Amino acid sequence: FKLEDVAEHTGIRVDEEDPECQRGKRAAVQIMGLLRGKDPSTVKETSLPHQGKLWHDWCEMNKELHHLQGENLEEDKSTKQKNMREIREKQMGQGLSEFMGKFIETMKSQRDNEKKYFLRWMMKLLNDFTSENLCELHKTEQTSLENISEQINRTSFGLEHIMREFGQIYESWSSVKKNKEDSLQFDFCSLPSLAAEMMISGFPMELMDGDAAHIPLSWISAVLDELVKKLGEQTRIFVLSILGIQSSGKSTMLNAMFGLQFAVSAGRCTRGAFMQLLKVSEEMNFDYILVVDTEGLRAPELAGRSTTHRDNEMATFVVGLGNITLINIFGENPSEMQDILQIVVQAFLRMNKVRLNPSCMFVHQNVSDITAGEKNTEGRRRLQEKLDDMTKLAAREEVCDAEGFSDVIAFDIQNDVKYFAQLWEGSPPMAPPNPNYCENILELKQTILRHPGGIYSNQLKGTLTRNILISAPKTLV
Repeated sequence: FKLEDVAEHTGIRVDEEDPECQRGKRAAVQIMGLLRGKDPSTVKETSLPHQGKLWHDWCEMNKELHHLQGENLEEDKSTKQKNMREIREKQMGQGLSEFMGKFIETMKSQRDNEKKYFLRWMMKLLNDFTSENLCELHKTEQTSLENISEQINRTSFGLEHIMREFGQIYESWSSVKKNKEDSLQFDFCSLPSLAAEMMISGFPMELMDGDAAHIPLSWISAVLDELVKKLGEQTRIFVLSILGIQSSGKSTMLNAMFGLQFAVSAGRCTRGAFMQLLKVSEEMNFDYILVVDTEGLRAPELAGRSTTHRDNEMATFVVGLGNITLINIFGENPSEMQDILQIVVQAFLRMNKVRLNPSCMFVHQNVSDITAGEKNTEGRRRLQEKLDDMTKLAAREEVCDAEGFSDVIAFDIQNDVKYFAQLWEGSPPMAPPNPNYCENILELKQTILRHPGGIYSNQLKGTLTRNILISAPKTLV
């Protein structure tokens, strides 16, 4: 029994039979054929060579460049910059893999609808390709979990990795172009336009490479320039960002609120940061929402890699970028609350020092009884006390005179704190969604859409660049 047979005999129209969909599918299948028979653990390394070891070495050297110490600073700086240029030349010297060459050629040659079908088919086929290869890895004994985690990361292959390769091709080739104008045969300048088209079509765009902990600033800037050209300079964009501890339900909440498909499960699903553009109806105060999803703070996988400093830099970047930042708190564990509040308060203090005024809302998830008014009042009072205490501690560290959280940003404890019910009624996987959670999501969404904020599209690049340079000059760029 096949559903397609039923459709054929009953005359039901299936969009997969549309010529555009079929052409997109054929193109995707043809490109995926280039991966057939290859070792799953090395397929990313051979098909996407620009984001491999050379890219990670460049990121590490760039961080060292901003942490120079000693007497010969200028000499050390010159040496680092020379080494970084050499790495870029090596990246460019690898050229385009057959996979990327075919992918870019297909993207350029297709019309809009055909291109959307092609990308959707690529997402599906890449997901199937990855799932097949990961099944065996997930069965491996627990004793080698750390090695398996690295192998899973090498084997995972999605559309986001192809877009990351776009970025690295653009950055390495544009860096070398400054010195070798006539030697480049590939029109790399078309890549930002292709990425901007994908964003307008609703595909997420990687803002920060979570594996290398780096924001490719020149690539992101070029994509945003193309986005402005395509949307128009007076298009109003509302930026919504989210921050929270790992596995606190951030991506799940955004998916439920806006119908997105950010990766969700236990552990570190979101790596780095992604932005996704959403068109809204004409009666709104803005034309688009730019949703920024970020990896969880305090990730156990990153233990021992200066996680506190990285988390603080990430938080400062995220809260400065958003018109509203959702601060996601899961459960009622006091130590977890203290962790996230400490990071958040420090981030807002940094924004306040440079005269930026972002706003935030606290979303307290997995609350057992959200209808208990007295309990919620007490919870709000405790949250206000913790925020004020954290502000005093952070103010001493940042050398400013704030006495309470309201001295840092405009914050209304009654309206800017939302309590969410549990996502499921019972224990997954058979438990149905909790209708109270759905109501909470709808209420939060309506609150966000009524917000008067937003920036013009031609301000987006400046806002992003400014916040990167303020928040993370040493860690993320």
